[in-house]
Amino acid sequence: MVNQQMQQYEYQLPDTLDTSGSKLVYLYLKVEEEATINELHTALGMKKITLYSLLQTLKATDLVDQEGAIYTPGEANP
Repeated sequence: MVNQQMQQYEYQLPDTLDTSGSKLVYLYLKVEEEATINELHTALGMKKITLYSLLQTLKATDLVDQEGAIYTPGEANP
């Protein structure tokens, strides 16, 4: 049997995150540090159209940055 260690993360969610989807995407990017739409879709099981909408909202509040196809945590992250 393989002994696996779970990493523990402690993040404070910004007050502007008001949906479970936006919180999930935000936390995923905080932990993974970057992701594409395809990676988010695969990892989170969310529809791409939903992800595009959530990411647009997160970008508008500077919680997510985008460079090409890569999304990263934004400057407004606590």
